[in-house]
Amino acid sequence: MCQTNWSISLRTDRKSSRLTAFSILWVALLLLNGCGFYLKGYSHPSQALNGLYIVGGEAYGSMAGVLQSDLLSSGVILMPSRESAQNTIEITQEQFSHRVLSVDANGKALDYEMRLQVAVHLIPADKQKDKVSQKMEIVRQLSFGGSDELGQRNEAEMMKEDMLRDMSAQIIRRLDAYLSTQKQN
Repeated sequence: MCQTNWSISLRTDRKSSRLTAFSILWVALLLLNGCGFYLKGYSHPSQALNGLYIVGGEAYGSMAGVLQSDLLSSGVILMPSRESAQNTIEITQEQFSHRVLSVDANGKALDYEMRLQVAVHLIPADKQKDKVSQKMEIVRQLSFGGSDELGQRNEAEMMKEDMLRDMSAQIIRRLDAYLSTQKQN
């Protein structure tokens, strides 16, 4: 009988310590959110990005499609046609390439360098303004170990998707900075 009471009191102590740990975690998260801390990838859309049209944005898996998806998910208002847009974004070059960096004793590739090159044009609706062009590049290294061919292909595809997302974030940051300065002038 005495042992039963003791185990009940242990359960109560564990429960209260979990509750206390949960309370501390909850308060810490509220404080971090209040001081401007956000998870990676979260950004507030700028009003300068509203009114864009993206040529080829409906193409799933392309740079234009990823860019359109990222802009829409961040709350930017995109235009349905080029004629109604304030600015048009056109991706004129999207090129993935890779090269072998190292091989093992049997001649099997161990390390690859993956490269994504993109050319972006911002075309203003106002014919008085010039078209702005920018070429960007992302380079990543991908290392393989073992002989799992399917896993290597899946990892390479995941790396390509990640590179597209990173390039999209770079384009959005540059567009936001450029269009914000244009609105101020």
